[in-house]
Amino acid sequence: MTEKILLLHGLWLHPWAMRWLQQQFTSAGYAVVTPVYHSISSNSATNVGLIYQAVQHYALPTKRLHIIAHSLGGIVALQMLTSYTELPPGRLVTLGTPAKGSLIAQRLAKHHWFRPLMGRSFEGGLDGQGLPETLLQHEWGALAGNKPIGVGRILGGIAEINDGVVALSETYHPAQTAHRVLPVSHSSMLFSALVVKECLHFIRTGQFSPEP
Repeated sequence: MTEKILLLHGLWLHPWAMRWLQQQFTSAGYAVVTPVYHSISSNSATNVGLIYQAVQHYALPTKRLHIIAHSLGGIVALQMLTSYTELPPGRLVTLGTPAKGSLIAQRLAKHHWFRPLMGRSFEGGLDGQGLPETLLQHEWGALAGNKPIGVGRILGGIAEINDGVVALSETYHPAQTAHRVLPVSHSSMLFSALVVKECLHFIRTGQFSPEP
């Protein structure tokens, strides 16, 4: 296989949460690597190092290494691509990643009782800091949802279009080469055939499928 996919989970999750997506991409003919990182107990720099080590052990060598990352995983992926520019070329698709920082994460971080839920993932990650202004050598397509089903409803709500956790405006970034809004929630992205279709289309062509 000359092309592989690195599949990264989000906050509070584990590679098992990505199992359905992994099966879909494997069925499409890709070798898929789904490493674990410590979204609560470790900071972004440590997690970037963990993912990079996993890539070295399980994904290399490969002609092209694509990355599909959910939520916080997209931030880790972007930071890794910036820190390790020698990685093989490939395309990046983020799923509901708050590239401008997360309002919900900010609310949780401000309260003593809820701060542990963020662990060490807030500073330099979900706070919107630490992301590259540009992304060299990689096309980045962002998928966002507009179904407001998620913990955001019980954490003060989100006044604008959102996926239940992340506001639509938080998913945009100037380094993106494509952006698409889908009728999915933050969690249902992990079990959406439409998400799979758009991920594969972007990986193969560098753009999302034509809108009807």
